[in-house]
Amino acid sequence: MKLLHCLNSPKIGGIERLVINLAVEQKSVGIDVTIMLDIVDGEYYQTIIENEIDIIVSGVQSGFEISLLKFNDLKSQFKIFDVIHFHHFSFIKSLAAMSSNTVYTIHGLSKGVRKENKIKYYFRETVKSFCLNKVDVFIANSQYTLNLAKKHYGLQKVKSIVILNGINVKNSENVNPLLNNKYFTIGLVTRFIYRKRIDRLIMAFKYFIEMGGVGKLILVGDGKTFNDTKALVDNEKLNKDVILTGYKTDVSEYYRGFDICVFPSENEPFGLVGVEAYLYGKPVIAFKDSGGLMEIVEPLEPNNIVEDEKHLAKRLFFYFQNRGLTSSQAKERITYAMDNFSIQRMEREYFDVYKTILG
Repeated sequence: MKLLHCLNSPKIGGIERLVINLAVEQKSVGIDVTIMLDIVDGEYYQTIIENEIDIIVSGVQSGFEISLLKFNDLKSQFKIFDVIHFHHFSFIKSLAAMSSNTVYTIHGLSKGVRKENKIKYYFRETVKSFCLNKVDVFIANSQYTLNLAKKHYGLQKVKSIVILNGINVKNSENVNPLLNNKYFTIGLVTRFIYRKRIDRLIMAFKYFIEMGGVGKLILVGDGKTFNDTKALVDNEKLNKDVILTGYKTDVSEYYRGFDICVFPSENEPFGLVGVEAYLYGKPVIAFKDSGGLMEIVEPLEPNNIVEDEKHLAKRLFFYFQNRGLTSSQAKERITYAMDNFSIQRMEREYFDVYKTILG
């Protein structure tokens, strides 16, 4: 089977890492994999080269570029492959692939995330809707994302399914889940952006302290809202117990040291951080409006889905009073993550989709 993944660039990002890891796994089981890039600059480019995965540079410079010469070139290149797997939208590539077997994976919707011209937005989404309704199989990384996509794009006549994201879990059995801190430690590893709602965690931590809880809140990461977060910590006079580490390349030691992980974000397309925390054996708490993240946490720890900041504070206090649950149930969490969110499972489910398309 000759498979082509279409990706915008190899820059650092969750989607890019996921697609490249999937391609590496697919190659390891014997699939002839190629990645088409619009831009070759990026931190993961060397990973593609090191794993000897072929690269095609599309020459496409924007999502709505129109060029008859490039259209014909893309159409000719697509004919070489049995399946074209899209991971981002490109008008010209979508048109060029309409006579090919196509899969489209949506990794999240940007609706409402950024302000933009309404006419431009309507035009883009109308064209995108037309193209997405022509693919052979439409795939979402969570039921939450799929429900949003169906509501937004229609997809009544397109086969649409959910395939949960997977990550490399081969080394997780060596993780030491034992407690390393004398303090009860609540942890968050994230990008500092508005959707992550770090403010909710800080306020819940304040309520936790007011209830008589004692511990440290460790916030690992950086981003646009870092200064706002620091200002909120200052305003609530939590400086003594809230530690902002900034960006860290290796977060493994932080995960090992946490008693519990809280991810207060809203409307997450998937929530890979929840899986990562489980691979370290840590309990995970998420909000009811967390989107795809709730789908990861609820099957294993339904009591850890909270309604608001005060509900979160009560769960934090529960784990503060029952700290031993972190280590005593660690193996169950690791097993759950390995069984349900491995890259191997993801590869098999995608392979079944490809086989179905090829008939």
